[in-house]
Amino acid sequence: MTTMTVSIENNADVNYIAAMVSKINGVAKVKMQKKQEFEQIPGLAYSREARMTDIRKAEEDYATGKTLSLHELEKRMATW
Repeated sequence: MTTMTVSIENNADVNYIAAMVSKINGVAKVKMQKKQEFEQIPGLAYSREARMTDIRKAEEDYATGKTLSLHELEKRMATW
């Protein structure tokens, strides 16, 4: 089974797109979901907001120098 996620800005187009997708050969079911139901990233164990929080923290760590160079990381890994 394959899942297709489509983000639609204009809600007036939702029914039209659902009708067109249902006509594709091999499509067995078309399920429409509201935006809030997409907060969980399909196939991932965390939500979009949790991922964005992680990215913001990583950017903050980089800006404040809380990072390792590849060379330093390789030296540390050699001791594992």
